[in-house]
Amino acid sequence: MNVKNRKCIRKLSLKSLYANRRRNLIAIFAIALTTMLFTSMFTIVLSLNASYETYQFRQVGGYAHGTFKDVSPEQAERIAAHPKVKATGARKVIGITAEGVFAKIPAEISYMDANCTKWSYATPTTGRMPESGKEVAMDTAALQLLGVTPELGAEVTVSYSITDKDQTAFTVTDTFTLVGYWDYDELMPVHYINISRDYADDIEAQAVKTGLQPFRTDLNVMLASGTNIQGQMEQVDTDLGYTWDSYTDPNSVRIGVNWGYTSSQLEPQLDPELVIAIAAFLLLVIFTGYLIIYNIFQISVAGDIRFYGLLKTIGTTPRQLKRIIRQQALLLCLIGIPAGLLLGYGIGAVLVPVVLRSTRLDAGITTISTSPVIFLGSMLFALLTVLLSCSKPGKMAAKVSPVEATKYTDVMQTKKKRRSIRGAKLHQMAFANLGRNKKKTVLVVVSLALSVTLFNALCAFVGGFSMEKYVSAMTCADFIVSTPDYFRYNPADEFITPEQIEEIAANTKASLSGTGYAVRKPAYLWMTEDALRQDYARYESVEQLDSHMSRLEHRGNMVMGDTRIEALDNSLFDKLQVFDGDISPMLEPDNNAIAIAVSLDDYGNLPNLEYYPKVGDTITVTYADDVKYIDSRTGELTEDTPEEYFQAKLYGARDVEYTVCALVELPNSMSYRYSGIGYDVVLSVDTAQRDSGGAAIPMLYLFDTADEVDEAEAEQYLSKLTAGEFSPLMYESKATVRSEFAQFRQMFLLIGGILCAIIGLVGLLNFFNAMMTGILSRRREFAVLQAVGMTPRQLKTMLIYEGLFYAMSSVSVAFVLSLAVGPLAGKMLGSMFWFFEYRFTVLPVLLTIPVFLLLGWLIPCMMYDNAAKCSIVDQLRDAQ
Repeated sequence: MNVKNRKCIRKLSLKSLYANRRRNLIAIFAIALTTMLFTSMFTIVLSLNASYETYQFRQVGGYAHGTFKDVSPEQAERIAAHPKVKATGARKVIGITAEGVFAKIPAEISYMDANCTKWSYATPTTGRMPESGKEVAMDTAALQLLGVTPELGAEVTVSYSITDKDQTAFTVTDTFTLVGYWDYDELMPVHYINISRDYADDIEAQAVKTGLQPFRTDLNVMLASGTNIQGQMEQVDTDLGYTWDSYTDPNSVRIGVNWGYTSSQLEPQLDPELVIAIAAFLLLVIFTGYLIIYNIFQISVAGDIRFYGLLKTIGTTPRQLKRIIRQQALLLCLIGIPAGLLLGYGIGAVLVPVVLRSTRLDAGITTISTSPVIFLGSMLFALLTVLLSCSKPGKMAAKVSPVEATKYTDVMQTKKKRRSIRGAKLHQMAFANLGRNKKKTVLVVVSLALSVTLFNALCAFVGGFSMEKYVSAMTCADFIVSTPDYFRYNPADEFITPEQIEEIAANTKASLSGTGYAVRKPAYLWMTEDALRQDYARYESVEQLDSHMSRLEHRGNMVMGDTRIEALDNSLFDKLQVFDGDISPMLEPDNNAIAIAVSLDDYGNLPNLEYYPKVGDTITVTYADDVKYIDSRTGELTEDTPEEYFQAKLYGARDVEYTVCALVELPNSMSYRYSGIGYDVVLSVDTAQRDSGGAAIPMLYLFDTADEVDEAEAEQYLSKLTAGEFSPLMYESKATVRSEFAQFRQMFLLIGGILCAIIGLVGLLNFFNAMMTGILSRRREFAVLQAVGMTPRQLKTMLIYEGLFYAMSSVSVAFVLSLAVGPLAGKMLGSMFWFFEYRFTVLPVLLTIPVFLLLGWLIPCMMYDNAAKCSIVDQLRDAQ
């Protein structure tokens, strides 16, 4: 028979809750603390991510989700109408200037519509966007470089090369009227010089008359979601009947994903180990919250067990008792969760700038996230934790019988102990008391041990960051000097000059120095068709690849492929990591030895060994004085020649045979810094000059110093040499890389320290609750002990022993957990961070022993002094 008693149960729950106001405050505090843990964690993580993305967007040059490249007006209209596309912004680049005052940071001359201007951080803060004629808007730094005072109506003269990223023509010099400007952002990769659509169309018409193709228009888009950007853009192309993997197919709309979005970087790297690590971290946080709330509800139910027994005698069912406890928990959540949300968000908002100040992201881009995920996620996690925490105490209240409830003393059944004639010792009594409720003891010990284990893991994690591995991967020398073109990956006819190298060498003290050379002459390396197909397969379909292969020149099973030849001074061969073979033949005079540069992964493994020639193989390089494309049918190339008939014709070609002496890893920091189709190869400078006819030009100069004093002097000299926008040189140094690494490690230390502090606070609160409830629930027992002769000092000493046993047990468990978890976590972290080297340590656990001993003594003293204010008679009366 169903009885409508929900109102009665609700009223009973409220009255019971009101009768225990002091205990409710502790429960509310616990719920608020757990919610604060979730909220502060979500706030810090999402705010750091938002700040990191903003930093990346500024380096990329905008925050649009992606770009559909080289679209026609019809294609742009169809893409804008697709349901996955929320908004679009068009941009047409007509020119670039990368010389003179813009040598270090180039300027792009382009038309942007309103959306593109906004997404590119190019909205004028003073004035407006160009609307017609020769109106222009640009940043204040570009105006300063051009010698123009930022004033609306000022005349601005700009010289630039006509180019739209795919083709280049003549140089134009025009004078514009300034109609808008904004402050320059030092992180931006280029200066934006924005012009009107009318002017862009006029220049385009002039360029077309000279034989150029119409300028390309790129369509930036904002999608429905910032996740799986690549997949969404490919789906748009597929839905509209376009492909995205061809440069020549008129029905192909190529796509570019904004790598500034974290999702676009993480999704390709989301391996099972990373998913497991994230899931384990979330479970750890949930378990941490569970420990404190469960303990409090378990204590609450134990305190009210007689009350629940009486309710059962008048007919309350186990299901109704569970509902009473669950309703009380939800009512407490109404106060605790909002308080925790506010506190957690405030703490997170305060800590984010502190964390960012220790990183390279602290460049005025601190972004405190206001994502609903912070509040909804924290609320749901906290609510789930509360419901899980109160379910077991609810079952305990439902199972107890009325008779058992009246005799309940919070003591679990234990084995019968034999009597002793020597009397009880205080430490024995304290140790026995811990075993009276083993479940509660285990909870307290685990919650305290968890914070210590996490602290130990954090120290091992941060201590495992190898600066040597990180720095050696980022740069191979103390200093690398060249021109802006080299550091911006731009091909150039000239980089650093011999005269500049001599000047730097004369003003610095180097323990090792040398020059890397670029071979500025058409050169092709004959490779197997299978190997070349592997290269092109990344960019072309099977049909396109077959067509492409048919147009290339063949010699048996060998095909002529592109190559990048870098020559080195003999002193720089020590910088190469030899994977197979021996580089000593390259140091011999008049040699014909060549080394193949291979791509090793972060752990020094070569994933595709079969792609490369073997040591001892003979390979042929064809050098040419010039190369032109012709129509393979007629010998003349016209605008109407189909792509399948394009053929390269070499002038002054000459073959040189080399013997592969080694497979080596050429550090990226002393290479061309870009790769492409075909092999990257290394020659000695003498061999390269001999075979290329003197076409090897200095590309970079690098050197190491003997000690910190010489390094500091060289840093000071180079910073002065390269200072200013007009300096023709730039440099990289190990000091900069070390600073970035230290900031990276400091960020992890701060975030991990905060998490350890919060979990440690949870453990301490559990310790506090266990001691408090142990004293309160045993008031009658303590009164009886005092009545039969135990002094207050002995009672206090016994409680101190209990506290010390708790503390030392926690340290012991933390020690065992660190022994078990450390190597497993180290292996997982080593696979996630290539510069991580696990080093076993338990020193942080040992350092916590004095702290825990102090707490184990201090907390029982404080709790006993507060409880001992009542007389023995009052304690006996209150316990009835």
